Amino acid sequence: MTIITGMIGRTATWLKQNPIAGLRAPARPVPLHVVVLTSVYGLVAVGIGLSTGLLHPAWPALWQVVVLPLLLIVYPSLLEELFFRGVLMPRSLLDAPRWKQGAALAASTAIFVAYHPINAATLSLSDTSMFSDPAFLGIVTMLGLVCGYAYLRTGSLRIPVAIHWATVLVWNLALGRPW
Repeated sequence: MTIITGMIGRTATWLKQNPIAGLRAPARPVPLHVVVLTSVYGLVAVGIGLSTGLLHPAWPALWQVVVLPLLLIVYPSLLEELFFRGVLMPRSLLDAPRWKQGAALAASTAIFVAYHPINAATLSLSDTSMFSDPAFLGIVTMLGLVCGYAYLRTGSLRIPVAIHWATVLVWNLALGRPW
């Protein structure tokens, strides 16, 4: 019993020191290159989505405008960032050599991308066909890289949560997320 109690205690401590601390940490000043990278990601993602027919301008329903901003901040934005950046990219990486940061960023992003079609096939209640579309997976790859990089450069999960939230909010409200 003490082994299990010890494991639970160590896990709770690790979670408190990593994803929870990452969420509580105020962001370091956001470097200009992170802002530029995020902006370029947004433009490229929309360009890919529109040119492939994956995304299309649409007017949201009133319920979406009222409810979705609140729902999307929790899931997927907060919960996915807590796991894919907060858990898979421990805070010790913030001071690690760039090659370790890059390896963790690549691994976290690969798992983030693989998660999307698996999640859609098992848990999603809406149209899931786009979640295995190569264009969608390319956009998700870029989102994972941008969010992970922003986390490594700012030291706070708040910035990737905001980037993720803005992405899914625009997708759901203005670019035709199928319901």
